[in-house]
Amino acid sequence: MSKKKVIVIDDVELNRVILGEAFKSEYEVLEAENGSIGLKKIKENQDDIAAVFLDIIMPEMDGFGVLQELNINSLIQKIPVFLITTDATSNVIERAYDYGAVDVIPKPFNTMIIKRRVQNMIEFFEAKRQRDSDVVQIDQILQMQREDLNHAVGSLIGHICEAVESRTVEDTEHNRSVRQITKILTEQFALDHPEYGLKGDIIAAIANASVLHDLGKIFVNEAILTKPQKLTNDEMEIIKAAPKSGVKILSEVQGIPEPFFTFAKEICRSHMERFDGNGYPEGLKENQIPISAQLAGAAEAYEVLISKRVYKKAYSHEDAIKMIESGECGAFNPEIVSSLKKAADNLKKNARG
Repeated sequence: MSKKKVIVIDDVELNRVILGEAFKSEYEVLEAENGSIGLKKIKENQDDIAAVFLDIIMPEMDGFGVLQELNINSLIQKIPVFLITTDATSNVIERAYDYGAVDVIPKPFNTMIIKRRVQNMIEFFEAKRQRDSDVVQIDQILQMQREDLNHAVGSLIGHICEAVESRTVEDTEHNRSVRQITKILTEQFALDHPEYGLKGDIIAAIANASVLHDLGKIFVNEAILTKPQKLTNDEMEIIKAAPKSGVKILSEVQGIPEPFFTFAKEICRSHMERFDGNGYPEGLKENQIPISAQLAGAAEAYEVLISKRVYKKAYSHEDAIKMIESGECGAFNPEIVSSLKKAADNLKKNARG
């Protein structure tokens, strides 16, 4: 295993020799006679450098210039920098700490004291680097577990939804298609509106949760679900009660992970709400409707339009976009409609119909 490195940046050769001799038994010692060369060597060896010894007054780039660059490149948090100077005044010391130096070592050197002070700080930074690495690895593992769990739960309850659909003449591809459309639409909406903070894992959770949009239909009589004629007022009331029934089912299931669980309940309850308040079951309007339900609702409306039903023909992709834009399927958030139009080509390639 190769040695870790320390670098001495000082225009005085004697200072570089003294510090080099003090640390060469444990570290590979790099030298630089000015700040520019030193900064270049730090960047080239940043993963292997255990400490930087930095003079203040040097040609081309002084010590504070190097510190400033290390801050810009975020290396100051990863590598301990020791300022070495004959000008150890309070003003210099305060400025050095402000720039992120971990210690100020006055000249002339007492190498025994320096070695102890430096070694303690190197060990501290090594431990911190290991903790940071462990945190990143743990976060990556947890992220993979969250995604796997979200997908597994989504698939499981998706099969339940398909069982509901099997009671109708609708085919069982509906939920998978809604999931795909929701994913495409949400990805485009996230690009158009970063203020919503819809990142990769959130987008995946919303798309997976969208398969549950019609879970409440399990309580609806098959004759109503398959009726080709216009529904009566009483039958419509039964349909309007279905979203809340779906949420009730979800609320009784144990162990559904977040944020999938929240999105599933939002979508199941509110995907039939409309932006102008003329939807159901609660008549919510505008941003009273959760954004997950707005996205899944628009995706489901598009999917229904491009699919054949007992009460309607399948519309073309172009006609479906126009009908949603014109409000023939109820009013949708104009921002979501705009994203739907931008994603039109991708939808046409990936959605069925």
